[in-house]
Amino acid sequence: MAINWDILKAQYLQANRATQLDSLALNLTRIQLLAKSGTDESVAQHLVRESQFFIEWAVPNVDLETDVAFATELVDLQRLLSRWKLSWSELWASENKRQEIAILAQQWCDRIHRRLELSAS
Repeated sequence: MAINWDILKAQYLQANRATQLDSLALNLTRIQLLAKSGTDESVAQHLVRESQFFIEWAVPNVDLETDVAFATELVDLQRLLSRWKLSWSELWASENKRQEIAILAQQWCDRIHRRLELSAS
């Protein structure tokens, strides 16, 4: 099944910031679970790519005058996802590397949830 990235982008950009961040956090949770189990490599790889798009679409809407730290965090996550993407086959083939992916995905998910909690208060 092919993904129409233009439709996904339009839907993503129509959502509010909290929903956008929830989508990113959900993808990271899914990546974490798949990496832990070592199953559905292609699904996990797709989620990495989709998460990259989510970040790419979200960053231009971050107010750099008030939230440059958050934009920087998203760029850091984007770099991590890019490193994973470049070495995906090697990473996925290694149990230790997959567990590292799972830990990092969970840590980033937790950071995003903390950001959501801060912005809600």
